[in-house]
Amino acid sequence: MVQFFKNERAIQSLRESDFDAVSAYGEVIDNAIQADAGRVQIRFATEPPKHGYSHIEYVAFGDDGHGMDAQTLHNCLTVGWSSRYNDRDGIGRFGVGMTMAAIHECKRVEVWSKVAGGDWLWTYMDLDEIEEGALAEIPQPESKAPPGDLADLAGGKSGTLVVWRKYDRQDENATEIIKDLRVWAGRTYRYYLWDAIPPRTGPVEIFIDGENVPAIDPLYARPELSRFPNDPAAEVYPDIEFEWPVDQSQAAEAGHTETISIRLSKLPVEFREKEGAGGDKQAMDRYIDQNEGLSILRNHREVFYGEIPYWKVGGKGWPQFEAIDRWWGCEIHFGAELDRAFQVKNIKRGAVPTRKLKVTIKDKILPTRNTVLEDVRRVWAEEKQRRKEEEARELEEATLTRSGDHHEAETVAKKTPTDKTKIDEGKDLDQEAHKQAENYSDRFDKEQRSELEALFKSQPFTIMEETWRGPQFFESSFLGGNALLQYNMSHELFGWVYGLIDELDEDGVDSEGIARELRVVLDLLIIAYAKAEASFSPDVEYPAEHFIETLRSNWGQYLSNYVRTRRKQRGSSEDAL
Repeated sequence: MVQFFKNERAIQSLRESDFDAVSAYGEVIDNAIQADAGRVQIRFATEPPKHGYSHIEYVAFGDDGHGMDAQTLHNCLTVGWSSRYNDRDGIGRFGVGMTMAAIHECKRVEVWSKVAGGDWLWTYMDLDEIEEGALAEIPQPESKAPPGDLADLAGGKSGTLVVWRKYDRQDENATEIIKDLRVWAGRTYRYYLWDAIPPRTGPVEIFIDGENVPAIDPLYARPELSRFPNDPAAEVYPDIEFEWPVDQSQAAEAGHTETISIRLSKLPVEFREKEGAGGDKQAMDRYIDQNEGLSILRNHREVFYGEIPYWKVGGKGWPQFEAIDRWWGCEIHFGAELDRAFQVKNIKRGAVPTRKLKVTIKDKILPTRNTVLEDVRRVWAEEKQRRKEEEARELEEATLTRSGDHHEAETVAKKTPTDKTKIDEGKDLDQEAHKQAENYSDRFDKEQRSELEALFKSQPFTIMEETWRGPQFFESSFLGGNALLQYNMSHELFGWVYGLIDELDEDGVDSEGIARELRVVLDLLIIAYAKAEASFSPDVEYPAEHFIETLRSNWGQYLSNYVRTRRKQRGSSEDAL
C-alpha cells in the first residue's frame, strides 16, 4: 500500500504551509524544469466575474519533459517522497513541494504522465474523498489519456499534465494572481529561459494562457527575451566571490566550503536621467520601481527577491534600502550545499542569510553600492542643472510669445548693476507680475501667461509690443523692483525705425543713408525728451507718478512731431532724387 501521508500527519495542518499562490505554482514548474522540459504551459479556467471578482475553477500545468514511469507517478503525490530527494544538482531536493503546494490551494490533484515509448498513465488525490474515508491510498496508475481540452498542454512523445481542481483557497482576484505569476515566473526562472542550465540540455519556454512569459532581469543586464529586447544593457561589475563553510551536517568532509558569488550592476543612464524617474511609466513597465533589494538564487533559480529582513544588523553600512537603491541590481548565487547558510525553506520560498553571512554580504556590496549612488546623484545633479539652464533659455525665449525681439536689450539691462528703484518700494513682485500677466488674457492662454509672469519676475526690464491710440510711444509699469515696458507700435517712431531696418534687406540699399537716419532718430529721441522736460514750470510740484505720466505723454507728443517732420524731409529729398 502506498499511503498519501507518511507519519499520519493531519491533512488540514499540512494545508497551512508557507506557500502563496505563485510560489505554489512554482513547485510544478520546478518539476517540469527538472524533467528537462523545453516547454511548460499553464492554463487557468476561471468563472465569470461577480462584483469584479473572478474565481479560479481549475489550473492545469503541462510540459514536454521526460515524464514519469508508473512507479514514480504512483509516488509523486506522497508527501516526503521524491525521486530526487537530497539531490543538490538541480532545483528540487526535499520531496514535499508539489503535493503541499497543491493542497495549499485546492482539494483535488490529477496527474497524467507519459515516458517516451509508453502510454499515458493517470492517478489522483482528493482531500474530500480522503476525509470521507472513500480514498485510503494513492490509486495505482492506470492507462488514461489526458482530457481533450487539455491534451495540447503536454508533450506528444513524453510529458506530464497536472490539474488542480476544487480550488477553494484563493486569496486574490484571479486576474491579479495570473498577473503576479507572469512577473514572478519571468524573474524566478530567468536563467532557465535564457540558457541551458546543467544538467538540462536546453533553455525552457513558459506560457501562461497561451502567452509567452518574458524574462525579467533585476540586473537589467540581459534584455534578450524580455518585453523590451532593444533596451540598453546595464553595466555589470566583476563578480565578487568568496568561500563559505558548509554546515557540518551537510558537508562531505570537515572544513568543506562552497563559493558564493555576488553580481552587481548599474542600471542604464537612460532609465535614471533625472531624480524621480523610478516612478514614471518607463520604469514601471520594466519593474524598476520594485527593484529595491537583492535577488538570491539557488542553482540559478531565484528563491528570494526584495529587501533582506533585519538588514541593519552589523552596525555599519546602511540601515535599510531606499528608493535610490533601485538604480543598482544585485544577484547572490549559491549552490544547494549552502542551504543552511541561507536558511532555505523546504518549499524554496524565501532565503534569509544567517547573521554572520548577512554582515559579510553587506560589507562586500557596500563599496560598489556607494560608487553607484555617487554616479546616480551626479547624473541627477547634471540633469537638474541642464533643466535649470534650459528653463532659463525658455524663459528668455518667451519673447516668441510676444511681438518683436528685445532679448538682447533685456539681457544688457539684466547684466548691468543699477540702483534699486524708489517709485515702487513696498510693492510685491509676485503679485504685480501676476497682475500684469493676467492683463494679457485676451491674447495668451493660461500656460503662456504663466510664462510671462515668470519672465516679468526674472529680469529688471521686460519689453512688450502693444498698440493703442495716444501720444505716448511707451508706457512703464513698476512691479516692485522690476519693470514692464510696453511699446506703442502705432507711434511714428516705431514705424520710422522699423521701416529703416526693413530697407536693409533690400537690394542696392543705401546703408550709409540708413545709418545717418538712425543717428537722426537717436538725436530726435533725446531732443524730444529735453523738450518734454523743459515744459515743466520750476515752481510747480508734481507727485512722482503724475510727473512721470505727463513727461511720457509730452515726450511722446514732441517725438511724434519731430519724426513726422523728418520723414517729410526725407521723403522730399528722395522725391528730388
